[in-house]
Amino acid sequence: MMSKLDRLGEHGADYKDPLSVVDWSATSPSLPWLPPSLLSLAGLDAQKNMSAEALARFSQIEFARLCAAGLWLEGLMISRTTSEGFPATNINEARVMLQEVREESGHGLLFLEMIERAGLSGVELLGPKRLLTWISHKLSPASPEFWALVFIGESVTDTFTVKALQLSQKQGNGICPVAHQVLSLHHRDEARHIAAARTLLGARVQKMSLVRKQIFNQALRHLLPQFLTATLYPTSASLEVLGFSRPYHIVKAVRACPVRQRIVEACAAPALEALARMGLYKPDRSITSQTGNTTEATQ
Repeated sequence: MMSKLDRLGEHGADYKDPLSVVDWSATSPSLPWLPPSLLSLAGLDAQKNMSAEALARFSQIEFARLCAAGLWLEGLMISRTTSEGFPATNINEARVMLQEVREESGHGLLFLEMIERAGLSGVELLGPKRLLTWISHKLSPASPEFWALVFIGESVTDTFTVKALQLSQKQGNGICPVAHQVLSLHHRDEARHIAAARTLLGARVQKMSLVRKQIFNQALRHLLPQFLTATLYPTSASLEVLGFSRPYHIVKAVRACPVRQRIVEACAAPALEALARMGLYKPDRSITSQTGNTTEATQ
């Protein structure tokens, strides 16, 4: 009987370069790249008062931030899983990891292309991430903590992607065809990557002591709001692209906005529910109640 890792490896064997699959001629700057209800200013007058042209431009910025988050997260995963080689790794695990490295590299090239097409190369699109990056570099791929963080990162961003695809379909595919293709391609692979991360985590979490699980839970409650702030909330630099004169005040308003908080919590919920069942997460308050405490000075 095939194991779950065997099945994941089999499904990942048929690889196509995503850059060659996307119909780049269908890029349209006049169409939104994400549904308006998923944009971070939804619920605020700043978005309600935007023209259709400005709204389309803002959606490109928000899409580019999603791409920047993917570049950051996938880069961390690739650097850690390949840093020690695979000499002592289970063959099935090594196969799945290497397939994921191959696919994540392709995703990274897609993301770079979309950021460039949005004209946002060099713009700081992500919030504070220095501490999260430092911690990621300290964790070994052999540890359950590493795969728990990979699982969270992949699940949160993929849940947002699924919401975008569902809303787009409900609204008659009103987003840019290229954006839709990139979201669909990434979700197709990411669903398998999330399953792999959860499987690799499950194989390791059984060896964790109760004390170790409690320490992880405490750390996660501190780090998760920082991750959500970095990836699902706008930066001052990204809002300056739209010409806002006091962007940081808008950033603060977004972090306090119930509409955005509900979207962020919904994106985090699947991962947190899975971790709770493993004994790795015990919520004691709203995860978005702390997002406003992260400052951009800690980039």
